[in-house]
Amino acid sequence: MAARHREGSSIRSAIQSTKAALHAAEWMPITAVRVLIGTFFCISGGTKLLVPAQFTLLEQTLAQSHIPFPHSNALFVSLVEFACGGALALGLLTPLCALLLAVDMIVAIVTNRIQSIQASGVLAWLDDFLYLPEVLYVMILVWLIFSGPGRYSIDGLIARRAGAAAAWSVDPERPRKG
Repeated sequence: MAARHREGSSIRSAIQSTKAALHAAEWMPITAVRVLIGTFFCISGGTKLLVPAQFTLLEQTLAQSHIPFPHSNALFVSLVEFACGGALALGLLTPLCALLLAVDMIVAIVTNRIQSIQASGVLAWLDDFLYLPEVLYVMILVWLIFSGPGRYSIDGLIARRAGAAAAWSVDPERPRKG
């Protein structure tokens, strides 16, 4: 009986140790996802701004989706994607940039992408909806709004320099629930 108790205690200890190691390394996926999605949006917005054919395609898509002022909105969307994507990659104003990009994606889903779903049945429709890349982008951006930019970011640097234990994952020693 004592051997089983020690074995159970050993397993609990191993689980706790693994959990602590994963918690200490959580900055890695946060940083990787933030940098990659930021780079993606920066490139996407930059391409729309700098390649006339891409800008025209966006403008036409907005017009077909009955978005008012398609030229102005195409310029606005491209600038938001470029600037917020670049800032997100650097970890600057992460919650604000992630929110703006999430709204951009939600508008794209509602006005354009949702009409592309031709499924019969609720589960098939939901499956196709969740398969849209914009839905994944929204989920990632919402995660970044709540998780923060991670330790290696301009936001984190500013928080550390200000001596603040920000509400984000900038302080690896900050106690967490769970």
